[in-house]
Amino acid sequence: MNKQLYKFEPDWLHLMPPGEFILEDMENLGLSQRDLANRTEYSTKHIHKLLKGEAPINADTALRLEKVLGVAASFWMNLENIYREALAKEEEKISLAKKKEWLKKIPLKNMLTFGWVDKYSNKGEQIAACLKFYGCASIDAWNNQRENNVAFKSTDRFTQDEIAVRTWLRRGENEAAKIACEPFDKKILQASLNSLRALTLIEELDDFLPKLKDLCAKCGIAVVFSPTPDKCPISGATRWLSSKKALLLLSLRYKTNDHLWFAFFHEIAHILKHKKQLFLEDTQNKFVQDKALENEANKFSKELLIPAKHKERLETLKTKKSIQDFSDEIGIASGIVIGRMQYEKNIQFSSFNDLKVKYQWAEK
Repeated sequence: MNKQLYKFEPDWLHLMPPGEFILEDMENLGLSQRDLANRTEYSTKHIHKLLKGEAPINADTALRLEKVLGVAASFWMNLENIYREALAKEEEKISLAKKKEWLKKIPLKNMLTFGWVDKYSNKGEQIAACLKFYGCASIDAWNNQRENNVAFKSTDRFTQDEIAVRTWLRRGENEAAKIACEPFDKKILQASLNSLRALTLIEELDDFLPKLKDLCAKCGIAVVFSPTPDKCPISGATRWLSSKKALLLLSLRYKTNDHLWFAFFHEIAHILKHKKQLFLEDTQNKFVQDKALENEANKFSKELLIPAKHKERLETLKTKKSIQDFSDEIGIASGIVIGRMQYEKNIQFSSFNDLKVKYQWAEK
């Protein structure tokens, strides 16, 4: 057995005391426990405990075993660490399993469906996986994190809605951590607005999303698209992960390009114009927002997509061709023009919807 390359993966192997491997080498060398005790200058009692896993292998012991058994000290240290970690996980699994009711508080079904956490038959392991998702060492730490996050407010604190929203935000944070960004630069972001707007002309999500993410990453913004759990009525959110990196999180809640791009530039407005705080775009008015800031972000998004100087022109567009010609003229997707005209009541909400691009989550 090549002990330098051996991978300790099966659970049963993790839980084998390192002494089992010491005993194997002793037998290969024809050593008794007394022989090993004499050669390592340990008592036979200590050797007995070492073989049973009752005494840990420390650095000194590993060095002695290296000299006597001819196996690297690093192997014995790694083996000991793996064994102690496996024991700790087993103990934690048993302890956490007693708190399985906690799983009912979180949107576990959605988290499993979306692939945010793996599924485990053992409740203790499932709780451990969920705590890892939330970045918390224990359920108490998870509770304390919620209570101490004063930036997040809702009209009914600690409801299922609040937990679902927090879970969605955490998904955004986890994904944003994988995105390498340049330090946030407001000037670069402002200079990139026209390039970002031009992406509205690309219909396929898979075609424009990499370009969108790349442009934003160069400005210091990690863009994440993620479906929402049940009871999470949020279309978008902005959160600063550090002074140099912002998260822009979108849910595709309305699944059409007019809503997507309006939400995107709405969040960009928060990043450009407002203090570094959490902004949630709530579709059901359950979460407290600063109406003045929201109105300012709405105005910014509207003006960037279709400037106010075109208001009268919009009122004259009556045919599909005239709408498409106008869209080409100002360099914007026709679906966005349709969405604005419907919002302004220039046309009915049922009119020309075939010009909108629809999106669907592949993971649902």
